[in-house]
Amino acid sequence: MEMDFDARLLKLKKVGHLTGVRYVAKNGHVEFAVKSITGDDTVKKHVIARYLAGEQENSIKQLETGINDKNYKFKFKRVMETEGKRVHVYEISPRKKRVGLYKGELWIDEETALPVRESGQFSKSPSPIFLKKVSFTRTYLFLDGVALPTRIESIIETRIAGKAELVINYTNFQPGGEAPPAEGQSGANQ
Repeated sequence: MEMDFDARLLKLKKVGHLTGVRYVAKNGHVEFAVKSITGDDTVKKHVIARYLAGEQENSIKQLETGINDKNYKFKFKRVMETEGKRVHVYEISPRKKRVGLYKGELWIDEETALPVRESGQFSKSPSPIFLKKVSFTRTYLFLDGVALPTRIESIIETRIAGKAELVINYTNFQPGGEAPPAEGQSGANQ
């Protein structure tokens, strides 16, 4: 799927933008192929590249961070309708504070049992030296029985640079496993 990634450091008034492709291999690991990256070097290296590296790392640790009874407590809140779908809304909280787990809400489609939306705050900072708090909202669409992210919005409170905002939009979804990198640079460490 193609990705359009905007990042801003609000206090420093610095921005960065990345366009690329996100691949999910058959084993569930996430890889990226960068088509273009522009903007301030600080944002590119310390916001965008770190986010992509973190997503790759989390994809490898799916069992440790997956949404399941082992990792989370679930509390039913309500049933509602959104975009023509009935969804069950749950309040979720991690059983243990661990990197990659969050406290917040999970919306599950009544018909498919797939996630429609996740939102919350990470229970433990992925980088305690640099990051105070990470909040996010992630929305999904369904393709061939799989939930795929369409948009991620995140606010990150850093210790040094203040707040960072991330918005990632995903388009051109294609089913399948591994795919070759797009032309240009590949990987998260650009």
